[in-house]
Amino acid sequence: MDTSILDTLSLIAPDLMDEMELRTLILERVAALGPIGRRALAARLHLAEREVRTAAEALKRAGCLTQSASGMELTLHGESLVEAARVVSGGRRTLATVELSLSRKLHVERVCVVRGDADQDGGVLMETARAAAGQIRFLLQQAHVLAVTGGRTIALTADALTTAAPMDIIVVPAQGGMGGGVKTQANTMAERFAQKLGGYHRLLHLPDGLTGPEADEMARLPQVRDVVELSRNADVLLYGIGRAQELMERRGLNPDERRRLQQEGAVAEALGFYFDANGRVVGGGSSLAFHEEQIGRKNHAAAIAAGRSKAEAILAVCEHHPHKLLVTDEGAALRMMELLREREGVQKTSV
Repeated sequence: MDTSILDTLSLIAPDLMDEMELRTLILERVAALGPIGRRALAARLHLAEREVRTAAEALKRAGCLTQSASGMELTLHGESLVEAARVVSGGRRTLATVELSLSRKLHVERVCVVRGDADQDGGVLMETARAAAGQIRFLLQQAHVLAVTGGRTIALTADALTTAAPMDIIVVPAQGGMGGGVKTQANTMAERFAQKLGGYHRLLHLPDGLTGPEADEMARLPQVRDVVELSRNADVLLYGIGRAQELMERRGLNPDERRRLQQEGAVAEALGFYFDANGRVVGGGSSLAFHEEQIGRKNHAAAIAAGRSKAEAILAVCEHHPHKLLVTDEGAALRMMELLREREGVQKTSV
């Protein structure tokens, strides 16, 4: 089909094109994942279940889908339309397509992308937090312990959580938090998440950034050791990712340490660690509960970060450590795709 015709139709009836795009997307995803239930598909596509249900019913009436106890599957008629449907939707970028592509490239089970760029519009960060709040409830369904870090993005996520049926869950800080801004400390986050989730919380009475013999000594205290163990064995770890340079300045690192980290290629900060572009820890390490090699291996790691400027930092952490969930925005997601394509191009050239 001539794409100019589609462009004209999108100008005349954008609402109809949006619906066509949604039905096409569902047709393609059921072809790849079927049989799959509506709820599971909605979660994968970061859509409301009612949207998927309405579109699926329309496809069912058109003879493209069948619905059974095992989920949705394509009919022979539906299968015959998949390739044509891809042509119809070709060139119309959807966030779901970006999500699925990043999920495959980063080996992250679920990637959620919010429209916009937090670097250009501060409201996008709040939308990212709302998306994260919805996804974290889904992730916690089989969990008993949630560990959270501090930071503004995590604080906004806590604010965005809606009060629902109480969950049998303990929320603990993933790092120390005595000092700095109290409103965004990990201890404060643990309390706020527990309140919203209807669970319980424990506090970690330990200064953030404490390392060496002093940290080892304090970790022996029962009130510290118990919380550290809970955090270390948490079912879900929720944290934010920052740019290394920004965090160095915010934490007031001395010039020599800052210079050393820059020379080591630090591009990201998460959980108190500084990472280079290859996911290698080059500094920091203030978390008693976590070692960098354990991120996502002893728990379900969920990362939140937004803004095009954080793309390299997100890749540094998420590409090299297993994650269950990544919530980001369109600005960061598209920049990540660009960086990954550039890297693939360099690799092909070198071969």
